[in-house]
Amino acid sequence: MNRRKFLNRSIYSTLLAGGMCSTGGMLQLAKAAALDNHSIMGTGYKALVCLFMDGGNDSANMVVPRGVSEHAAYTQVRGDLALNSIDLLPISPVNNGGRQWGLHPELSGIHNLFTQNRAALVTNVGSLAYPINQAEYNNGSVPVPPNLFSHSDQQIQWQTSVADQASLSGWAGRIADLYHNSINNNNPLSMNISIAGNNAFQVGELINQYHLTNQGSVSLNDTFWGDGDNRLAALQTLLAQPQSNLFQRGYADIFNRSIELDALISSAMDGAAPITTTFPQQLGWNTLSEQLEMVARMINVQSTVGMNRQVFFVKVGGFDNHDNHLVDHAIGMQNIDGAVTAFQEAMSELNMENQVTLFTASDFSRTWISNGQGSDHGWGASHFVIGGAVNGGDFYGNMPVIEPGSINSVSDHGRCIPTIAVDEYAATLASWFGVSSGLISDIFPNIGRFNSSDLGFMNLT
Repeated sequence: MNRRKFLNRSIYSTLLAGGMCSTGGMLQLAKAAALDNHSIMGTGYKALVCLFMDGGNDSANMVVPRGVSEHAAYTQVRGDLALNSIDLLPISPVNNGGRQWGLHPELSGIHNLFTQNRAALVTNVGSLAYPINQAEYNNGSVPVPPNLFSHSDQQIQWQTSVADQASLSGWAGRIADLYHNSINNNNPLSMNISIAGNNAFQVGELINQYHLTNQGSVSLNDTFWGDGDNRLAALQTLLAQPQSNLFQRGYADIFNRSIELDALISSAMDGAAPITTTFPQQLGWNTLSEQLEMVARMINVQSTVGMNRQVFFVKVGGFDNHDNHLVDHAIGMQNIDGAVTAFQEAMSELNMENQVTLFTASDFSRTWISNGQGSDHGWGASHFVIGGAVNGGDFYGNMPVIEPGSINSVSDHGRCIPTIAVDEYAATLASWFGVSSGLISDIFPNIGRFNSSDLGFMNLT
């Protein structure tokens, strides 16, 4: 993509995300107005970082059984998709049920974080309308999410945590609706920042997501085309003209806010001490490494821009491995490992490791059974949670048994039935972030259908 097209698209995205308030959401507005005490969310800075693996990460090859008999059953089921046990990176979670486990051989950095108790694994999470088992799925006695195994539907259900109906907001968006003005002192910069474009996760009814590129905010006085300051001044003159039309005034307000936010962010970053941690070079445009480096830079200036709570969204693709599975999945694991490891090093450098929690998400996992070249769309998946506040070095939930005829699967393809709902996974993260127990059900309206709003993988004290 040439620079002009990139700049035009980025400006458009910035305009869309620059406005803080949308119409509707009167209930959220009323509740948010009542949250005028910062102690409701606690004190000090905290950030959540959602790393979304686009396409459906094969978690059955991310965390693999190493025990002789169980690995043999895994190999029998997975066939040409199976990893050799000798190549796995051994881990020893306390909650292992007497079973032996290993991580994908490309996850050496995350393996170190896990053994240092700085990373945990939440097992067999998925989009659920209600708890369900194999018999209930087969006889249709319990509702399942609509359009199950669809990329777009499962992505939205993961990011909204509302699996049984359309939702106008994501769970990070609902948190921002309730808390942003209170905890962030009506800051014009949104609580929710995406380095990966539009997403459902950060959409609120009152507070919109703000978009950054991997190089920062988009400056309308960019000197690439020459005479940027004069062009910006001319634009501001136009924006200052009286506008009689409601849409024109709204457009001008959003544009002016975008200009102000660019100035705020650019000034803060220009004046900040550089982060010395080296992020790995990765192939492609807007790589995960570049996205997480930008998140680190924003966290580095959080006090300068006046933020007490932030949620970031980054995304990496390449996980819809219907063919060339072993090679492509290994590349994906390598990219995630390098970028996440560097990000954790940066958080340690900034003394922010206890204040920042990174968690993974994805459409779904893959089928256990090979399609002859790769794997197809699955369901339940396991996910990493990483940071200093994580009760790490352990599994949370029950890992499925991958064997022929497993009661954990819903078909001969080996689509694993989730035993933990996205609602439970997300509610645990939200509780650490500072959402009060009395408002958890406002953020996660279906949480009462499931076992817990605290799975235990975060230190909430």
